[in-house]
This record gives sequence, structure tokens and C-alpha cells, in this order.
Amino acid sequence: MLSDRTRFLVGGVGGIAPVLINLFVIDLAAILVQVTPLVIISYLIRVTALFFVGGFVSYLNKEKDPYKIFQLGIAAPALITAIINGNNVAASKPMATDSTPPSVYHITIFPTSAYAQVPDQNTLKQFSRPKETAVQQFSRGFLGTTTKNVWFVIAGSYLTEEEAKRQAEQIRQKGFSADVYAPYGNTQYYPVVIGVMLTLPEAQQLRAKAIEGGLRRDTYLWTFPEAR
Repeated sequence: MLSDRTRFLVGGVGGIAPVLINLFVIDLAAILVQVTPLVIISYLIRVTALFFVGGFVSYLNKEKDPYKIFQLGIAAPALITAIINGNNVAASKPMATDSTPPSVYHITIFPTSAYAQVPDQNTLKQFSRPKETAVQQFSRGFLGTTTKNVWFVIAGSYLTEEEAKRQAEQIRQKGFSADVYAPYGNTQYYPVVIGVMLTLPEAQQLRAKAIEGGLRRDTYLWTFPEAR
């Protein structure tokens, strides 16, 4: 007969099995957005907590077969992981939208294979992610949640900084805020940004307002490429 300690350990190992699978399927993308010590620590706390959940469930059950104990250890952590994933998917569901017009700019200006910021000698603004609080970092590691205000509204991109600045000035005369940003990644285009660090609904609303206000119809939404 297996001891209580052995049942607990076998169940605990079963408890972290869903975490390991989830790490490669979902969690890794959230963690790699920006790796910080607090994110790693909170993720390890999550793994430890699910280990104890699986171990405790198996401890309460007097099953003798190690394989069944392992399966018992998987059940509760898998349910908890599914709930966490479900909440994150529900929160990000609005991202599946056709409000962003299909445009060559998505491919030419900001290719998804680029992640490094191109150094710029001027004082132009640069694309950056919003700074996370300690609570947000902990939540990203423990629950896999990410910040939502990572959308930008872009009203055009130009090969020269001067062209971009002229367009930005014309946009300001129409009552919108507009700034020229430094090229991102391996592109050489200068984007004219009229909305920064917005949630997706906010960005969609601003884009619609901009087009109604006379800005280009190919004004579009952009966010950072997913970490891979």
C-alpha cells in the first residue's frame, strides 16, 4: 500500500502536468512579452500551488494504483488551469475583429518578424509597451494575464521624416493629436500615430472617429507582434 507521502508526491506531479502543457501552448507567450523577476517568481508560485492542489486531492483519496493517483492529481489543477485560460480568452476575445482594414501597411511597415527597436538619432517618439505595475507583473506570471492598452492608431507612414511631419501637421489642423514615430523593427517608414497605448475598443473608436473627421480611410490599428 502506498504511503500518504507517496500519494501526495505522485498526485503533485500529476498536478503540474497541465501547467507544463499550458506553458508551451499559452503561458509562454504571456511570459515572454517582457521577462521580469516578479513574473518568473509568480509563475513558480502558481506551479507550486497547483502541485499542492494535486497532491492534496490525491492524499484525500485512498487509491492504491499510482497511475490512478497521478490521474487524480491532474484533475483539479487541470480544471483550475482551464478556468484561468477561459477568463484570459474571454478578456481578449474582442481582438478577433474585422474593424482593422486589411492593408499592405500591416506587412510592409511593421513586419511581425521584427522585434528590436531601430536606434534613432532624432528625438522622435518610439513604440514601447506600457509600464507594468508590480501587481500587473505578478498577475501576468500567476494568471497569464497581459495588459490590454497596447494598441496604436496609425494614419499613414512615409519614407522620410519630413513627409511624415507635414502629414502630422495637417492632421493636427483637423483637430486630432498626431506624432511622428521612429521606424520600428527593420522598416524604414515613419508612421504618423494619432492614438497610443489604447485598448482595442478605444482604438477602434478613435479610428472610426478619425475617418469620419476626414482622415485617410486606410488609417489602421497596430499592436506589438506576439512573442515567439
